[in-house]
Amino acid sequence: MNRFRFAALGVLAPGLLVPIAAPGATLYLAPGGSDQADGRSQQAPLATLAAAVARAQQAPAGEDTRVVVLPGLYRGQSVDLDGRRLHGRLTVTGQGSDPAAYPTFAGDGSGTWLRYRGAEGQDTGLILRGLRIARYATAITLNGNRNDQAAFNRGTVLENLVLAQIGSDTTNGAKPSTAAIRLVNAQDTVVRNVFFHTIRNTPRDKCGGLHAIYLASHSTGARIEGNTFQDFCGSAIKLRDASGGATITGNHFRDADAAPAIEEWFCDMARTDECTKAGGECPSTGIFVTGNDFGNLPTDRRVIVRGSRVARPWCPPGSASAPRFLLDNGRTLP
Repeated sequence: MNRFRFAALGVLAPGLLVPIAAPGATLYLAPGGSDQADGRSQQAPLATLAAAVARAQQAPAGEDTRVVVLPGLYRGQSVDLDGRRLHGRLTVTGQGSDPAAYPTFAGDGSGTWLRYRGAEGQDTGLILRGLRIARYATAITLNGNRNDQAAFNRGTVLENLVLAQIGSDTTNGAKPSTAAIRLVNAQDTVVRNVFFHTIRNTPRDKCGGLHAIYLASHSTGARIEGNTFQDFCGSAIKLRDASGGATITGNHFRDADAAPAIEEWFCDMARTDECTKAGGECPSTGIFVTGNDFGNLPTDRRVIVRGSRVARPWCPPGSASAPRFLLDNGRTLP
């Protein structure tokens, strides 16, 4: 049986101590829970994921936390994870294997549901599975340091999720969202068996820059496997700025506008003054694309390269001419 060492009890607030999870602790979350509960059982669950994360961050080094999200609807929640404060693995999971019964975190069409910040060159220990996330501008962001290749985070697993109605409504002054899942110098990330549905900004003319998965700034080694992308208007998977070495396999693409399924691009500061990265961006190369189902997407919109093919002195030698994509049957692009 899991035990807790209680440092203090009361309403969670910055600077207050909270119950500390024992090794391998399991916490429970329920729509009717309370953040003043101990969270150790289904009979005394917490109410918010932020409260569960606060307790996980109090665990001593090497102690892991599993957050079980019980069925139901969780409205208006969001959470920021500071990788420096997580000293053990954190798993956030629903129960059961039926996506129709996943617990749902529902927003109001703005903000980010979960933001992870980690630039220490370490594994995140973060696993998210068995959840539905709906009506946020962005569902999940994993942020390393875009300007320092060594300041990455690594190894997050995102699997068996449903992401629906992700995007922003710009008619009320909001900025257009650019990603349902955004990776910035987040390496070796696994995105597996995720159902992306209705990934759209409104109005329609603000939609093309929104991607279901956006890999940027050295987000190398990603494994994007067995996902379904349905009803999207920007590239379903976009790789930018030295985010190569990914494996994209067994995915299904349905109901796109004029957008491609998979796109490689980088902002070449020798050709435009709109790039924002002082050190310059570079191509993403060696991306394996195999065994995917592109449905009725035209051939020229399945896998495309929009990045410059001109060698730049700030990029690794040979990166301009190296194949961006390694395709089925030994083909390469370009």
